Amino acid sequence: MASSERSSRRLIGITAWSLALGLICLTLADSVPDRNQTTTIATNTVQAVERLFNRVLISTTEDARQRIPHLPANETIDRQYFEELDLIAGNEDYYSTAYYIFAWINSDLMYDKTPDKLLVEVLPGEKIAIRNFFDKVKPFLTKYLRTSRQDRSELVANITRLATETDDSLIMSYLEFPQTLKGQLPELHLMDYTKLAQALVQGVARGIWTSL
Repeated sequence: MASSERSSRRLIGITAWSLALGLICLTLADSVPDRNQTTTIATNTVQAVERLFNRVLISTTEDARQRIPHLPANETIDRQYFEELDLIAGNEDYYSTAYYIFAWINSDLMYDKTPDKLLVEVLPGEKIAIRNFFDKVKPFLTKYLRTSRQDRSELVANITRLATETDDSLIMSYLEFPQTLKGQLPELHLMDYTKLAQALVQGVARGIWTSL
């Protein structure tokens, strides 16, 4: 009887251990796809944000380029800046340069000066493009936050507000967005849009940029 009881207890113990091991294996198996899914969505989110962000850079720089011939020389950026952009190969270098030109176009707003004629003409379309950026980027970030189980309600609320913002401060919100996103979601690594500016400060940049 004692032997039978020990055997039963051993059988129960082995069964319980087997069930526990099975649950652990199932949990680990389930966690791998979750991690893979989160990584995939993070990559897709970064690509979507960059694509939308870059669209604003290009639309604004091209708008400015087309308006330059019709404005006084002292009211425009030298066309050489745009020609330099055309010679650049490589996504990060290209968009870093476009980001720098974008900031140059909007420099009067950044320094609280009266906008020059070029900026006055570019600004209305630029604001529309930026509002569209925030409107279109929101679903991608919302999906990523839901998948990664993160709560960034303040970030989402700010993006929602910016999608309808009309004040000139919208420009700075756009320029600062890569850093804002990095502060909230550091795992979403956007390309380095400040690369050219950093190179200028460090004396690394060459060509037209060294004369700035």
